[in-house]
Amino acid sequence: MTTVPATTIPKTTEQSSTQAWKVVLPYGLALLAQLPMLVLYFRRLWNVPHYQPFAIAILATIGITLYRWPFDQKQPFHRSIASDVLLALGLGSAFLGMLFVEPWFAALSAMLIVTSLFLRTMDRESKLTLWPCALPLFVYLKMPLNLDVQLITTLQRFSATFTSRLLDLFGLGHHMDGTVIRVPAGVDGIKEYGIEEACSGVQSFFTLLLVAVIFIVLYRRIKAPNAAVGLVSIFAAILCFVLRVTSLSIPVWSEGLLLAGVGFLLLAFIGFRASLLILSAVFWAMFMNTLRIVMIPIADIKFGMDLSHGIAHDMLGYSVLALGILMVFSTDQFLLFLFGPVEQAAGEAGPFGRAITAFWNNVISGSETENEDDARKKKRRRSRPPVSKTGRAFIWTVAGLMVAIGLFQFVDVQRSLAQADLTVRFFDADVTMDYEKDDIPEFVDTWKQVEYEVQDRSRGSDLGQRSDVWQFRSPNCAAVASIDQVFPGWHELTTCYKNQGWNLVTRKRKLPTDVLGESASDDNWPFIEATFQKKTGEKGYLLFSHFDAFGEGIDAPGEWNTLNSFFIRAQNRMSNRIRSSLFRGEVYQTQVFLSSYNELDDDLKQEVNERYLKIRNQLRIRFQEKKKAEESGGSAANEAN
Repeated sequence: MTTVPATTIPKTTEQSSTQAWKVVLPYGLALLAQLPMLVLYFRRLWNVPHYQPFAIAILATIGITLYRWPFDQKQPFHRSIASDVLLALGLGSAFLGMLFVEPWFAALSAMLIVTSLFLRTMDRESKLTLWPCALPLFVYLKMPLNLDVQLITTLQRFSATFTSRLLDLFGLGHHMDGTVIRVPAGVDGIKEYGIEEACSGVQSFFTLLLVAVIFIVLYRRIKAPNAAVGLVSIFAAILCFVLRVTSLSIPVWSEGLLLAGVGFLLLAFIGFRASLLILSAVFWAMFMNTLRIVMIPIADIKFGMDLSHGIAHDMLGYSVLALGILMVFSTDQFLLFLFGPVEQAAGEAGPFGRAITAFWNNVISGSETENEDDARKKKRRRSRPPVSKTGRAFIWTVAGLMVAIGLFQFVDVQRSLAQADLTVRFFDADVTMDYEKDDIPEFVDTWKQVEYEVQDRSRGSDLGQRSDVWQFRSPNCAAVASIDQVFPGWHELTTCYKNQGWNLVTRKRKLPTDVLGESASDDNWPFIEATFQKKTGEKGYLLFSHFDAFGEGIDAPGEWNTLNSFFIRAQNRMSNRIRSSLFRGEVYQTQVFLSSYNELDDDLKQEVNERYLKIRNQLRIRFQEKKKAEESGGSAANEAN
């Protein structure tokens, strides 16, 4: 018998630990680089009641990961193409976060990084990967395009409908006004109960969804189907989403397609039973909130108990939440009864029967028999090569780029954290310019200035933070001229007028030579001419253009469609430092607008065009003069200091 020297065991353990840190350390650096943005993201989430339990998701992920982490394995990490793809996507999301200073991209990047690490990490018990441990984090990845608000509103609407039916069964007379329940209360008049308030707080759908996700991860309910079933499920999900967009907008049909699409998408990644359990959280959330809403007016009217405020309201919320959690657990047992695994004795079925049994156990049940589980574990051990040097080099390269991105955006994040509303600013400083009444002469040819006002708005308004407005009258018309500031790039003013009830009739890009002929040949600053009309018959005529921080005119897009609108808006959302170095830092808008119930003839349009060109040129000259005076004053102050 050969004796193994005792010194070889610590050496092997030390080498294994060193190899592990070569993988874990770059992932840790990549996550650390996202930390400032993540702080901003989670601080924003804290202001939204439905997302406040996000800390539970983080702690659950950490706890389950530590419990399943392969501390005693010599080869805890292995090659994974899916892991490399997710890591690359995480880098892309981090880049978008830097480009647009948007914390949502940083949160998505961090979750993709964690999932990538878990995909190449072996579960010490099941010999599968740890990727399901990252699922609780995705519950608190805020849905884009305010889909989360639409979801909560839909659940509240259904809860209101079911509540009304139940109140009828209890014989409690009421009137449902949207999401407000009005109940006659004798001498006290009418009492109102708001469904929004009853459904608010952490006892919401997302809390119940988090419980369901933690349950399927903790009890290993996740069983991803094979590639063929997964692709078919993804195709079915896309088909449901397309039908939802293109079909008739019937509420039940639309929401049913959305639910089916989400179900098929979940099926492709977590399996049949786990998907049903997740979707059951939607039903139990409506059940939970309906029960809570029903009990409030019944307890108040029938028993004189106020459950709508204070500790009583909180206790009611947590009680029905506990009931909802129990219903989720009960649903899991019911699904196990309906779709449990099927044992098959050798020789009792032919090839067709064995195929059906295998499909049932692998796709529908999501569970394996003991023999199948042992066979799969042995196969996994043989088919998991370690991370190669090239793979580690790729991981370190991505981590280095992540760190560089984190350092670059640190200044933007620090500035955002200092803001009370935690919003990311389009500009690094206040770049508005103060105008005065006399910045435009009292007479512009036949136009006489009759009124001047300054309109201040909230930062980020679609109409600009500040507008200096001059009203003019002439024998032929009354018009309004203004300079609106400040915008991060081209601002399509026609959209603002459409939002105010005007219907766009025509939009045309023009040059000064189109108005003044050859006398304006040295002026190539284009502008937009647009005509509008309201249902009342009122007609509008708009001319507008932009100049930048140096007073130079900006080219106007000839067409404004979905494609160039997307790219220009994406450009405008960029970080000020990136946008100002690649394009322009800030943009100032000049416009003239007039409205009339009469037709606007060509002579009147020619007059408006000529006056507009003079007004915008005057505004630009005054801007350049003010800018120069401001810079000279700043330089003199610096020299004095």
